Amino acid sequence: MFKNSIPSRGEDRNSGGADSGVSGGFPWYIAKSTAASGLQPAACLDFPEKSPSKIDPDTGEVLELQGSKHDLASSRLDRFAFQSAVRRILPKSRTAKCLRARQAHKSEVDVYRHLEHASTCFGGLQTCGSVWVCPVCAAKISERRSGELQRVIAAHQSTGGAVLFLTLTVPHTRRDDLPELLHAQSVALSRWTGDRAAKRVSSDMGSIGSVRAWEVTHGRLSDKNNGWHPHFHILIFCSSGLDLGAFEDRIYTAWVNSCRLAGLPMPSRRHGVRLEDGSRAADYAAKGLWGLEREMTKGHIKRAKQGESPFQLLRAFAFDDDRQAAALFREFAQAFHGRRQLYWSPGLKKRFALDDLTDSEISAVIEDSAELLGSIGLDQWRVILRLDLRGEILELARHGWDPVRRLLESIPSTVIEAKP
Repeated sequence: MFKNSIPSRGEDRNSGGADSGVSGGFPWYIAKSTAASGLQPAACLDFPEKSPSKIDPDTGEVLELQGSKHDLASSRLDRFAFQSAVRRILPKSRTAKCLRARQAHKSEVDVYRHLEHASTCFGGLQTCGSVWVCPVCAAKISERRSGELQRVIAAHQSTGGAVLFLTLTVPHTRRDDLPELLHAQSVALSRWTGDRAAKRVSSDMGSIGSVRAWEVTHGRLSDKNNGWHPHFHILIFCSSGLDLGAFEDRIYTAWVNSCRLAGLPMPSRRHGVRLEDGSRAADYAAKGLWGLEREMTKGHIKRAKQGESPFQLLRAFAFDDDRQAAALFREFAQAFHGRRQLYWSPGLKKRFALDDLTDSEISAVIEDSAELLGSIGLDQWRVILRLDLRGEILELARHGWDPVRRLLESIPSTVIEAKP
């Protein structure tokens, strides 16, 4: 019904072909910088033994992960490596220029450090604000949204309310065309939200609002490759003490009818609708804190069983030169471009006094308490881009400007003088 042209699992995933459009994978950035300049930036990074175990509330940045003291630093470095991989897959996208191109009238690139948390960021550079395809912006946006969700859930539950976790999905196959499938799902969702039966369910639940997320995985590595699997997760803020089984049955009936009207296959009772309690909702809200980092650093653990997320596909291309993964990531990026990942029902943010910042605004935030450590000239910035050292610069800047200065001074003059 929704036919696609991506090579199937049995075909050569690294053969490139017309669909991939990518000439070569992206090498490990440390190896690249070492070969190009003789430097070993990762080896000279002096990480502290412990960091604050929390999120920066202003920028949404994760400040600590469980495990080794190097885990968080490695994750931040990986983000820039993956962003460079996006640049190879989508060379004309805004993400290709994100945190690379300078803002208008800026002659230098500034480096800032948060006075309390020692988190660092660049200033004077363009940002894309894409939660779908940019690993750097997505991490910042995801953590900010996660913090918002967790605060709203806590506030609602403190008044005796409940937050339920609803998943809506439809049957899918490897032959489905992703844009067509997304369009049909959008129609089904619109039918469902406007359905009288669904509205009665919402009223009977005592719902005051909801937050909806659109997610997608791909099952190419599973035993039964069903292709793209877009689905909705919905947090419902409602009354407590509800009979989840009875409400799940009513929601399923309305969802099946909406899918039928949208021309989609009939969802099964087992997989089409799932309504879960508050603990699942809380876990999902916290996913912003852990989910993106895990996808980037430990993506191989669960991808075969549960499907690969887009960032896991990106990882496969960046580190394994997987051309099929690159083609799939491009298809995903084009299909989801311009769509909203997170949707709050009207009035819900205002009810809980949340600032209504856009993804682009969040990605560009430099908090007022950040100090300017130093600035990087245009010639040096070109070298940093050529050697892909943006992540290393920010890691060094956590310990002051002197380590950054020493790294810049250690780059041979022949590298600086070379044309990009």
